[in-house]
Amino acid sequence: MHQPYLKNKYNRCGISPGLRLGYCYVKVHERGKEVLVAICDEELLGKTITVGDIVIEVKPEFYRGERVEVSRIHEYIERGTVINLIGNNVVKEAAKRNKILMDAAVEFNGILHVQIVK
Repeated sequence: MHQPYLKNKYNRCGISPGLRLGYCYVKVHERGKEVLVAICDEELLGKTITVGDIVIEVKPEFYRGERVEVSRIHEYIERGTVINLIGNNVVKEAAKRNKILMDAAVEFNGILHVQIVK
């Protein structure tokens, strides 16, 4: 069934070189050999995104770890075996080093989200 509110925005989400992206939260969850890295745009922490029947909670207990500049997320992404990104700034920054990532991104009410499993 087609869900028009879930859209891949690869062609509409351009990446502007030199754009100052601000801050985000990064939390690393380790269990055995798995390293899950959760990253969200700073302004999304604690928010709930609702689209139709889909509800996404950007829970502080999952995402709030270190507050870093968005440009620093690559060092965390390299460490992770599973990456969870939510927010336009962090998804676009990650896509600077992995162009295919934008193909996997979905948009919820204008907010990009992607999960990567290595």
